[in-house]
Amino acid sequence: MIEETGEPAAASPRPPSRARFVAAALLGPLALILLALWFAAQLNGLDAMRAVVRASYDRRLATTLLIRGLDEAESAQRGYVITGDAAFLAAYDGSHRRSLDTLADLGKLYASSPEQTLRLARLGALVDDKFAEMSTVIGTRRDGGFGAAAAQVMTRRGVVLMEHTRVTVTALSDAEQASLASRLDYVRGRYQTMRNIVWASMLFAGVALLVALWFVWRAQSQRYRIEQHAHAAAARLRAIFASTTDAILILDDAGRICSANAATVRMLGFTPEELIGRDASATLGVAEGDGSFHDRIGLRDGRLVQPNRLDRSVRHREGHDVPVDIALGLMELQEETQIVAALRDISERKAVERLKDEFVSTVSHELRTPLTSVVGSLGLLRSGSVGELPDAARRLVEIAENNSRRLIRLINDILDIEKIGSGRMHFESVPLDLARMLDQAIGGSNGLASTKQVVLELAADERPLIVQGDADRLLQVVTNLLSNAIRFSPEGGTVRASLVREGDVAVVAIEDEGPGIPDDFRDRIFERFSQAGEGAAMSGGTGLGLAISREIVLAHQGKIWFGEAAGGGARFAFSLPLPPADSRTQSGARPRILVCQSHADAAQSIRTILERDGCLVDCVGTAREAQQAARSGRYDGLILDVALPDESGLEVVRALRRRADTRLLPIIVTSGVTDEASAGTAALEVIDWIDKPVDQERLIRAVRRAVEHSAATRPTLLHVDDDLDMLEVTATALADQGRMLRATTVASAREVLAQQTPDIVILDVALPDGSGLELLPDLSLADGTAIPTIIYSATDVLPEVRGQVDAVLVKSRRSLPNLAQAIRRLLASVSDTDAR
Repeated sequence: MIEETGEPAAASPRPPSRARFVAAALLGPLALILLALWFAAQLNGLDAMRAVVRASYDRRLATTLLIRGLDEAESAQRGYVITGDAAFLAAYDGSHRRSLDTLADLGKLYASSPEQTLRLARLGALVDDKFAEMSTVIGTRRDGGFGAAAAQVMTRRGVVLMEHTRVTVTALSDAEQASLASRLDYVRGRYQTMRNIVWASMLFAGVALLVALWFVWRAQSQRYRIEQHAHAAAARLRAIFASTTDAILILDDAGRICSANAATVRMLGFTPEELIGRDASATLGVAEGDGSFHDRIGLRDGRLVQPNRLDRSVRHREGHDVPVDIALGLMELQEETQIVAALRDISERKAVERLKDEFVSTVSHELRTPLTSVVGSLGLLRSGSVGELPDAARRLVEIAENNSRRLIRLINDILDIEKIGSGRMHFESVPLDLARMLDQAIGGSNGLASTKQVVLELAADERPLIVQGDADRLLQVVTNLLSNAIRFSPEGGTVRASLVREGDVAVVAIEDEGPGIPDDFRDRIFERFSQAGEGAAMSGGTGLGLAISREIVLAHQGKIWFGEAAGGGARFAFSLPLPPADSRTQSGARPRILVCQSHADAAQSIRTILERDGCLVDCVGTAREAQQAARSGRYDGLILDVALPDESGLEVVRALRRRADTRLLPIIVTSGVTDEASAGTAALEVIDWIDKPVDQERLIRAVRRAVEHSAATRPTLLHVDDDLDMLEVTATALADQGRMLRATTVASAREVLAQQTPDIVILDVALPDGSGLELLPDLSLADGTAIPTIIYSATDVLPEVRGQVDAVLVKSRRSLPNLAQAIRRLLASVSDTDAR
């Protein structure tokens, strides 16, 4: 009921991802922390390099001091040798000590370098030799004088030691210089890397800032567009919500109205303030009862079990009811699931439907009533009721009758289709014998088959085969299928009907020897007004029979299908569910039989036989109980045992025959006494005397005769109809059934009823001065017992009316013989009371 905007449905908004937000919030600081740690590591490396450079400087300084100490010691030695002054010895001793200390410091500084440690060891040995040589020269000068010391110096041993020492120190310094250069290169590389990373970081930060700004701009722009779109969509929805002619209410999860449009105010008469907060069950008549609102409204697994509530009524503020159709939908919100209820006022549609119903009723009455009179009159003429007709006249009468019946079928089919479409076709549900129904359908189709010399055959594996259904409607299905099969069969062909039990269903099939079903017609064979090419060219078809048949079968929870017959031609079949073996339907349409047997086992055996034949059975065990039950007038027959514990069954028969209310009750006697022994009982007027053990087939035949048994006296029939031709035709057709009284209005019918009480009333609904249904309260005997009544009208009646009468026959849907059959059935159960 809510208009679509024509735009694609927007995707449901998704909440922001917490994981993405947390990841983004952690990733930036984490990257900065990692960068800071890296820079700290680089700075720590630089500090370590500074320490290395300082240590290298200390080592090189120490080697320089060592060489300087050696030079100073050698200068002091030479001064002493030349001058002999002891003051030079003090300087020599100081240089000696400092050199040894410097040598010790170098040992510590090179402790981590094995290669330099070896060089330092050689240097230490050279220093020791140098100081030993200088100490020797000094001792020679002190002890031997200048000449001896000069001669020793001239040996140049000291010079050689000093040169070796300098070479060793130079090697030590070069190695140190190379190591320092390598480390400086590494430091310069690290510094360059740091500088590159700093620049890259700054560049990345700049780009990231630009990207972040772009994303922020994009998000703001998208948010603006979304807000603009949401604003426009909200405006459109508000306009639709406010301007739609359907009332729309939004209900919260407690069933309270939280929003309503202007149409709701106009429809219900409440102000918006009065509607908001009202309970939906009280206002709309939905979701009544106990439990949560969602349970009461039928919300199951995220969907509504019954979203459409058709043909409902809501209460207006002023107290009158407004007919509506209610459509329910779901509106999923984050906090709750709300219900959207759309109400459409169907007052105008109801008015149109009433007009259509009145039109259909008028058409059906005004067309079918005269047509039925025409068909009945033509049938009486053809049968010779008013004298033999010449052959030419008989042929013309047959043509007129056939075409009149064709027109009646067309009217009936159109009305049936209309009822099916509106859901107003009523279906009874009573036990019926499909085999007997097929016999009846074939019997009714023999006339059509004889025109083409078509033979009708029936194969029924099981008799009876009982199903629950509407006998007249199912007979209509079979008759339609037989009619189609006959129409498409060749001259002299055979139409085969079959009835079988297949599991828990009964299957009826009709096969013909015609051309079969064209391929291009199969997809639309059950559509309305559909006919194959050959069928359209044949007379008698309306194109509605199969469509109606399908709907009738589906209404009985059955299936209908078609296929190819075994020998060519078409095969139509339908299945109906079989009732459970222990099902019981207390319906007046089933004959009720009273069984009185002295032994319970014998009574149960008879009950089983009769129930399979479609009868309702009550069992008693004594003569007294049998007489009391028979006087209730509820039974169509009595099966009586002769040997009863309290009284002879023959005395029970005599007692029943003496009473006026049971004198006509059909009785079947069962006994162990032979037929010869029972020969004296003919005066008791029993239907049959069956020896024990009871023969099943004979018992069924006897019961059927009992049900169809006519009363001994001639009954009185009252026919109320405003169509004089129909009264005449009916009186002629039912002349052998009883004495016919006539009335054309409600008032004249009441005058007849005031003078005498008929046994059966045949009643039309549409009468000039009112409805024939107004007579139903007057149709009763002095003791309050209802007079058997048959509604025979062109107007169909409601189901509640059907329950007040004994039969409902629609004119033109059934022929006059059907009416006669219904009357015979009722007369068989009418008691000839003292009041009559």
